[in-house]
Amino acid sequence: MDRSQHSEAAYRMYLIGPFAITDPEGKVLTPKSQKSQAILAMLAVSLRGSRSRVWLRDKLWSDRPEDQASASLRQALLDIRKCLGDARDILVADKNTVSLRMDRIRLDIDEILSEGHPAGNDELAAEHFLEGVDVRDAEFEEWLTLERQVWQRRYDEGQFQQKFEPKLELARQNQEPTPLVPLTAINPGTNSGGTGNGAANDKASDSSSSVSSRQWVVAILPSRIAGQSENGQILAAGVTNLIAKSLVEGTDIRVTDFSFGAGPGANSSNDVGPGNEISLATALGIQLELTLASQTALIVVSIVRLADHSLIWKDSCIADRPPLERGETSQLHGLINHLIDEVNGSFLFRGEGGKLERETTMIEAVNSVFRLSRGDLDRAERILHNIAAERPSSSVYAWLAFIRTFRVGQRFNAYDSTIVEEAQFYARKALELDANNSIALALVGHVHSFLFCEYDYAAGLFERAIKLNPAQPLGWDLYSMLHCYAGQPEKALAMANWVQNLGFYSVHKYYFDTTKCISAALAGDHAAAISAGEDALKMRPDFNSLLRYMAASHAHRDEMALAEKYVERLEAVEPNFSIESLKDNRYPLLKTGGGKMLIAGLTKAGVKRR
Repeated sequence: MDRSQHSEAAYRMYLIGPFAITDPEGKVLTPKSQKSQAILAMLAVSLRGSRSRVWLRDKLWSDRPEDQASASLRQALLDIRKCLGDARDILVADKNTVSLRMDRIRLDIDEILSEGHPAGNDELAAEHFLEGVDVRDAEFEEWLTLERQVWQRRYDEGQFQQKFEPKLELARQNQEPTPLVPLTAINPGTNSGGTGNGAANDKASDSSSSVSSRQWVVAILPSRIAGQSENGQILAAGVTNLIAKSLVEGTDIRVTDFSFGAGPGANSSNDVGPGNEISLATALGIQLELTLASQTALIVVSIVRLADHSLIWKDSCIADRPPLERGETSQLHGLINHLIDEVNGSFLFRGEGGKLERETTMIEAVNSVFRLSRGDLDRAERILHNIAAERPSSSVYAWLAFIRTFRVGQRFNAYDSTIVEEAQFYARKALELDANNSIALALVGHVHSFLFCEYDYAAGLFERAIKLNPAQPLGWDLYSMLHCYAGQPEKALAMANWVQNLGFYSVHKYYFDTTKCISAALAGDHAAAISAGEDALKMRPDFNSLLRYMAASHAHRDEMALAEKYVERLEAVEPNFSIESLKDNRYPLLKTGGGKMLIAGLTKAGVKRR
């Protein structure tokens, strides 16, 4: 049978209107069970027609114990196979995943987009996506709402590209972002740290667990405006709001806003910390100065110590005024990130106190995460659990979820049900507490892309994170990696170049350089990959992910002596590394064109197959 005949003989699945699946002759094979229909639909709209059993259980039986949910899933799969009859082989299931043979299925939504339908057709509105499928589980209802939003966006924008291709929507900054639906509340129990962390909690009996976690304070001081100052207060407010947002998200720094004239000695209703007095002897202040001309603006930001008004740090940039007045702040993002890094450094390395004080802050926890060693990840979890017990936040749980990606990526932990369930718990909790924290959205997006390969859902989280705070480099960086996983390294590389600009002064710059190395290598630009990799290795000489790509890129350039040197360094760090070990840990990009290039380069460099 040739390709055209195969296409004509494909099974058809209908997602607009009542769900249905028919064979090539038009015979209806639709299961009667609503949950069986839901399983087929959820598989069909996933990127590769595949979902983990854990994910399906979580969406359809979230209120049941694991053993009951597993049994219910097995029964639903039997029901589907029975209804499919001779077509049962289009459903493939193993102990970890359930998949559909999408090469044998045609979806009505793909045909609608490719053939074109008049805009505004009521029959194609979002509410008709899986019309009538009523699965009474809050997790499924959340998934269905998000998928309807995805369908409506694809239809409205006439997206005829690859299904669910990750995309940027920054050209539509003036539109309101699509809201994320709050996730179902779950009971974390008496231990705010979540599940599966007995070892980490046992270790918390050291010095850091006996001290209350510390929350530092930054004051936003009244802005100074000079020159052609029409609209100056509005411009200053936009900049200080972005600074405050970048400070608060991802750490536990408190921000007190005096920018509208209240002095540090006055009582301020804008103090976001519940019931805590500000110690001016230790707090820092941020001063913004704008000098405005007709077409340009000089933006100066300073960090001062409030106790004596001494200058700690100062930097500036010149931006075009018209874009600033339209709310476009991209020219300021590098300066703002430099400021945030300096604030963090001022507290950690110039502030009063020693190791004990640092051991109680989220800033130190995040720094520990990016040091990458097993011990540092344990230490980061210990600090985060202490903070969560005292003041749980979206950021705390998002970082706990993110740590699971490092544990799997560094091969400290196997990819198994325990690591998946922990990551799911923490990610869910992060979005419950705040669905508008750009850092949490980006970290949770990475969990869904790296661990679960749910690229469509993750792309939505990244897009929202970037809209909420386009100055935050981590969101751009992790979104770049999603494009790597999805087989779009050229887009990933363009994004990684932008991240290098945003995070030029960051203490985690090596991490952004690593993304540049990976995306360039997958795109076939091995010279750029090697250059970025060499920069990153200066800070993290034993980072195994870097060593893998450096070995592969040098091999592709026929620089075999250098390739073999990096393989030796890799084997010293990761003695049992092999091509199969990457596959065993489900490294997500291996089946893409870039992933195959990586494997070919590693094999050429001498990495063993098993």
